[in-house]
Amino acid sequence: MTLSVNLYNPRFALVQKLIAALYLENYGDFKSHCVYQQGQLLVRLDSQSQLVFTCQFRPMDMVPYAITDPDISIQKQNLQPTLVSLTSLMSHFIESDWWPEGDNQRTLSKWHEVVQTVNVLAQSAPVTQTSDLFEWLALVIDRPNHPFAHAKASLQTVLENWTQQQVQWWAFPKEQVFTRQSHTAYRLLLDDTQQLRLDAKLADLSDDYIALPMLLSQVAVAREIPASRDLEFTSELGLATSSLRTFCHPTDALKHIKMASSATPLGAMRTMPPRYLYNGDCAYALLQDILSRSKTLAQNVQLCDERQWWSLSTHRDMLQCKGEIGVQLRCLPTHNKQFVLSMAALNHPQAWQMLAQAGVDTQQLFTNLTQRFVQMGLNFLFYGVAPECHGQNIILYINSHDDFTFVLRDHDSLRICPKQLTANQLALPDYQINWHTPNTLVLPDLTELAKYFITLGLQVNLYPIAKAVGQGVDEQVFWRTVYRDIETCLAQINDDTFTKWAEQCLLNAKYWPFKAVLAPLFAADDDVTGMPSAMSTIENPLSSVRQHRQERASDVAN
Repeated sequence: MTLSVNLYNPRFALVQKLIAALYLENYGDFKSHCVYQQGQLLVRLDSQSQLVFTCQFRPMDMVPYAITDPDISIQKQNLQPTLVSLTSLMSHFIESDWWPEGDNQRTLSKWHEVVQTVNVLAQSAPVTQTSDLFEWLALVIDRPNHPFAHAKASLQTVLENWTQQQVQWWAFPKEQVFTRQSHTAYRLLLDDTQQLRLDAKLADLSDDYIALPMLLSQVAVAREIPASRDLEFTSELGLATSSLRTFCHPTDALKHIKMASSATPLGAMRTMPPRYLYNGDCAYALLQDILSRSKTLAQNVQLCDERQWWSLSTHRDMLQCKGEIGVQLRCLPTHNKQFVLSMAALNHPQAWQMLAQAGVDTQQLFTNLTQRFVQMGLNFLFYGVAPECHGQNIILYINSHDDFTFVLRDHDSLRICPKQLTANQLALPDYQINWHTPNTLVLPDLTELAKYFITLGLQVNLYPIAKAVGQGVDEQVFWRTVYRDIETCLAQINDDTFTKWAEQCLLNAKYWPFKAVLAPLFAADDDVTGMPSAMSTIENPLSSVRQHRQERASDVAN
């Protein structure tokens, strides 16, 4: 299916993502090297040369430089400008006199991965069904303001061969497998005929073995597991989702299968540590408890059931086990809605066009979506939790502009504030945490907890959706809407202590937290299991809303 490059051109968008990341993180003091001049952004590289981008200057926007032409040129002293290819763009930045020292060859290698992926995504979408196209759009857009999100490492092969995914089945000693299930995985993933065939393969092994599927790329890892057995049996999963390691169930649209991988997209090894999966079970129980207490949340939020999982490694300590082989069955709730899509798909303008063509009032949907998303985030904060609410982790069930539901998934990253949970008489989850590695699950206060709603929820999720629903939209209109929605929600929660905190932290703070990705990614080892990032700060975009209100009030008074 052909996507309109007039709505979204992946190559063009990559340039904007790079400029946005460099600007927001001020990487290498990037801002000081930027000059806007007569419709062009000039980025000084050294005393003799500068990169030239065609752009609009919007000083009130979070990123004031809106690139308007995919052509980039380099201007060297006394010479005619020459065009710069997308592939070579990063090398010009790295060779500048202000680029921080580091492993530049590794950075260039990742950039080439990105361009390779973007070249694939710029082609026609290899799907025909509407639900598959929404997932493809989420993959095309990926994470906003993260130019290296498309560095997919070995998962690139899944992207380049967009067909049903083959998995190999191996048997492993049960004592090496972490699970909370009494039944085996293949009973849930295979049809009756396949189960009989696999039963025959397992007949020669004792009952102390368990059969698990794996991606073909994990076979070398399986051979390293003591006493592992190749069952010489393969089966097929459905198409990949936008993460490229979670796949549709071959026969059940409400089920997804997440697989461990040694690939390192976003700078992290995509294994499945059992402590993550166990913590996800604890988080699921906590979220269920909260939904049972909150009528507001229960009306708008449902949960993906992710409690069926298997993970193994050579290491028998759960906290040390990386889960090099793993599988998780994700069961979405039943529904009667017309559309099922991740919120990440709404970052793509074509998703909104598809909804509009189906008769959905997209402007009203966005208005309601913003209001209920803010309401959901603040109500969860009030109870003391912050789901990982970026676009890929929230599924939307949509019938109309007023009939839609949020479905939360990926519960293993539910962040908690014990003090706030205790204040609401909620039991603390039994998180298994390796305290020798950085921990962002258990946070000391609401302000630290709110950082994840502000960064992942408002900046990474809702803000780019606002850009997509109405291209060229005035950002200040969006932030005024968010400001109003926060005020409305606080009035509904009606808790003086929480309201005072939220006004100070969200509405009146001079700075907001911001997740920096470039420096952490460039410095990270490829064997970490969490995406490299660091908390930075940016000016609070709601400050201009407050100033606008004060000026209007002053005008009325005069």
